[in-house]
Amino acid sequence: MVRAFDVVIEKDEKTAQFYASVPSLPGCYSHADNIEDLMENIREAIELHLEVMKEKKLKAETGSVIGNVKVMV
Repeated sequence: MVRAFDVVIEKDEKTAQFYASVPSLPGCYSHADNIEDLMENIREAIELHLEVMKEKKLKAETGSVIGNVKVMV
């Protein structure tokens, strides 16, 4: 069964590293030097995260990211 997960991607301007997290899978994240590697890494992280959840008989919620906003303070 194929499931789709929203992934948040950020870039650290100081290190030029890319970071990805999956809001519906707390603790599921990865990083890489470029987007191509990041996408491969986060896909693997999601698969491993889901395997652990299955072993623990936990259900994964697929949830949806509905927006991205900047808040000025």
